[in-house]
Amino acid sequence: MTTLWVRHGTSLDGITRPHAHARPDTPLSARGAAQIAATAHALRDRGVQPAIVLTSPHPRAATSAEILAALLGVPLAAPNPLYAEWRAPDCVLGKGPDDYPAEYRTWRTDRLRDPDSALAGGESLTALYERATAASAILGHAGEGSTALIVSHRMLIGAVAAITAGASRPQDVFQAARRFTLAPAGIWPALAELR
Repeated sequence: MTTLWVRHGTSLDGITRPHAHARPDTPLSARGAAQIAATAHALRDRGVQPAIVLTSPHPRAATSAEILAALLGVPLAAPNPLYAEWRAPDCVLGKGPDDYPAEYRTWRTDRLRDPDSALAGGESLTALYERATAASAILGHAGEGSTALIVSHRMLIGAVAAITAGASRPQDVFQAARRFTLAPAGIWPALAELR
């Protein structure tokens, strides 16, 4: 089975707070809906006909998945928290680097030494690693020779990419995920890598 990961389209926070940690409930923007529609057309033009679309429960991803499923005419699975974005601590949601509180700045410098640590509402690096490992392995929805689309978020897709490339420590997976780039509505692996 082929698995294609699709980053959600641009969210409202992505437009109004581009350098901030996106809030979980931020919706997909009109720009993001257009980006996802273009991705659906690109998939169709390449002859990619997924068996199913899976998605994160965050509105920006769930709405992106709804658009993909509708335009491609394929089933949409119920949202699954396994595909959610890395949970940044509550104290930084909607805030950019200039507004980070002292407790977050301190934790940020220590998190690589203690990957099991987390601040209130946040997810530890170990928890992200374990979830990304499970997310990359749990694809019983589609049969052999078929394709599944998973609509998710840059950090989780980056963590899956890091694990696929052989990273095996939570710290290494997190660092690779932070550096991972994928445009809104982008596909990983790239369609060019499929054939």
